[in-house]
Amino acid sequence: MLIRKSVFAKIPGAVVWAALSCGCAAIPSPDSASVPEASRQTAAMPPGGLVRYTEEREACANRNPYRNAYFGDLHVHTSYSYDARPLGVTTVPADAYRYARGEEILLPPYQEGGEPVAVRKIGPALDFAAVTDHAEFFGELALCADPNSEAYGSRSCRAFRNGGPTAILILVRGLSRDVPARSADICGEDGARCIEAARTYWERTREMAEAAYDRSSSCGFTTFVAYEHSATRDNNSYHRNVIFRNDRVPELPITTFEAPSDSDLFDLLAAECLEGATGCDVLSIPHSSNLSSGTLFTSAVDEPEPGQGATVAARQRNVLEPIVEIFQHKGSAECFNGLPGILGGPDELCDMEELRRYYRGLPAEGNPPPFCGEGETGVGASLNAGCVSRNDYYRGILLTGLQTGRRLGANPYKFGVIGSTDTHLSTPGAVQESGWRGHNVSETDLVERLTPSPVHPIGLYTNPGGLAGVWAVENSRDALFEALQRREVFGTTGPRIRPRFFGGWEYSEDACKSVAKTGYAQGVPMGEDLPAGATGSSPRFIVAAGRDPESAPLLRLQVIKGWVDDKDQAHYKVFEVAGDAESSGSMNPNTGVWSGPGHDALCGVFEDTEFDPDEPSYYYMRAVETPSLRWSSRQCLELPSEARPAECENTAPGVIRELAWSSPIWYTPEES
Repeated sequence: MLIRKSVFAKIPGAVVWAALSCGCAAIPSPDSASVPEASRQTAAMPPGGLVRYTEEREACANRNPYRNAYFGDLHVHTSYSYDARPLGVTTVPADAYRYARGEEILLPPYQEGGEPVAVRKIGPALDFAAVTDHAEFFGELALCADPNSEAYGSRSCRAFRNGGPTAILILVRGLSRDVPARSADICGEDGARCIEAARTYWERTREMAEAAYDRSSSCGFTTFVAYEHSATRDNNSYHRNVIFRNDRVPELPITTFEAPSDSDLFDLLAAECLEGATGCDVLSIPHSSNLSSGTLFTSAVDEPEPGQGATVAARQRNVLEPIVEIFQHKGSAECFNGLPGILGGPDELCDMEELRRYYRGLPAEGNPPPFCGEGETGVGASLNAGCVSRNDYYRGILLTGLQTGRRLGANPYKFGVIGSTDTHLSTPGAVQESGWRGHNVSETDLVERLTPSPVHPIGLYTNPGGLAGVWAVENSRDALFEALQRREVFGTTGPRIRPRFFGGWEYSEDACKSVAKTGYAQGVPMGEDLPAGATGSSPRFIVAAGRDPESAPLLRLQVIKGWVDDKDQAHYKVFEVAGDAESSGSMNPNTGVWSGPGHDALCGVFEDTEFDPDEPSYYYMRAVETPSLRWSSRQCLELPSEARPAECENTAPGVIRELAWSSPIWYTPEES
C-alpha cells in the first residue's frame, strides 16, 4: 500500500516520526513472507517452531509467522450461572458458542405465550470464545433442578426456583463471609452433596466447548474450557476467569469455597493442573478491578518486608496471571484521574465509560467516591460503596508492579490487557452500540436499559463491553493460549481496531513501511521486556493501528509511559504520536456524523528522549477513534421522536471515543 503522506513532529520530551496511511500499510497481510532466519522474531518464538502443540488437530491453512489479529470474548455467562438463570436465561454454553459463530439463538424478552425471541449476532462472527460461568454454584443449580435430588424440596431450592433477585441472594449471601459458606439445606453440612453434583455442569461445559471447537484446517472458531472464580470479599469484585489450554483439566473447577483468596487459587491451580494433570495448562484473568476497592490484587507479594515467600508469590502470579481485563460491561479499568500517589496530568480519556464516576447518577464533573488511603481497602464497591484505590486501575497497578518489582526483584503485576463483555445473556461479542440488548434479562427492555441503578452495575451507566484481541500464528487453542501467556494481546471497547506495538533501540522512520517484519527483527512485541540498550541511547517504539472498517475512523495514536523515580515516586505521561487533535473536527450530536480528520491506519515511531536508564518503566499504546454516539444516545435517536421514552433525557454522556489498548513493553534497569 502506498504511503500517501509523511510528517515529522516535535513534541516536548519526545521525538515522533509519523506516517499517516490511507489504507492498512501498517498491518501485514496474512500472506506475508516467512521470517528471515536471522530475525529477532525467531528468538521471540517457542523453541522448535511457531507453536508448541499439545493436542491432535489438522494443521491450520492460514498460518502467518508474523501473526494474525484474532478477536474473541473470554467472559461469557449462560444459564449455568447463578445470577443468570433466576432472571430468565435458559441458554446453555452450546448456545453461546452458536451465537459467537453468527448463528441464531433464542433469548428473552419473552413474547405473549412465553416464546423467546430469535436473535442473531450483529456484525462478523468471533474467532474464539470461552464460556466462563460462575462455578461456585454448579452443584446447587444441578440439585435444585433435579426433582430426584435430596435437596430439590429444600426451602432454598424452592425459593431459588421462584427466580428473581431474591433467588440470587439465597446463594450469594455466603460468598461475602470471611470463610465462604454454602447453603446447608441444599449441600448438607459438609457441602459434599453440592461438590459431587457440580460434576454434571462441569462435564457439560467441557463437552460443549469441545463440540464447538473447529479442529479442521479452516480453523474457523476456537473455544476454551473455562469458568469464573467468583470470590466476593467484603462485597467487592474479587473475580477471575480461569482459562485452560486444552481439554486436559481438573476433575472439578476450583471455586471460592476451596480457594477464597488469589494465592489459594494459584496454589491449587498449580497443584491440580500444572503438576496434577498431564498436559494441563492454565491461566487466570482478573476483571472488574474498578469495583474491587483495592482488594483484587493482594497476596503475599504485599508483605511489608521483602522475603523469599513474597518473591516466590510474585513469580507465581507472573506465570499464572499474565493478563487482566481492562474493559467490559461494567466500565473501563484503565485509569482514574487524581489517584493519590501518582503524579501526572489529567487524561480526558480516563473518564470514558468510567463507571465509578457515574455509579451514583452523577455527571463526570460530580463528586467521585473517596480515595482509599495508603494500604487501605474498602467494603462494598460492587454495591456502589467503598473507596477507590490506585490498584483498582490498570495504570496504577502497573506502577505498583514497578515499585514492588524494585523491592522484591520480581514484578508481580506485569499484566497484558484484553477486553470482553461479561454478558449474562449468552451473547459473546455483542458490542455494537446500536444493537446492544443489555447485559441481563431486565436490560432487554430499552426503558430499563436507560434507567440508572442506584446500587447495582446495570442500566444507563454500563456499556456493551469490549473484545479480546490476540496476535497469533493461527486460530488454534495452542497458538492463542501461547499468545495470552506471552501477553501479545490487546483490548478494545468493541470495535475491531488492530493495534501493533514494538519496542527496541534502533527503529528508524522507515519502520512504518513494514511494521511486523521490522518490529520483530529489531525489537520485541507488546507484552515483552526491552533488552538492554547502548549507553546513552533512548528506547524507540513502533506504534501502529488499523481501523475497524465497520466502525469510526481512527483519530490518533498515543503512548502512555509509567515510571518510578529514584525516590520511589510513581509517574505517568501521555504522548501524542500520530494523527490529529480532536479539536480539529466536530460531531453532530443529532446524527453522529463526524466532520473532521479520520484515518484507515496510523503509524508512528516514538522515541522517549526523557528516558532515564535507572528508572523502571512501562509503555503501552492507545488507539483512539473519532467521536461517535454512545448506545444510550444512538438507540434513542434511531426511534421516531414521538416514540422515544422519557428516559432518553438522561445524564449519561452522549458521545464516546472507542479505544484500543496494547499490552505494555517493560524496561527494567540492569542490576549494578
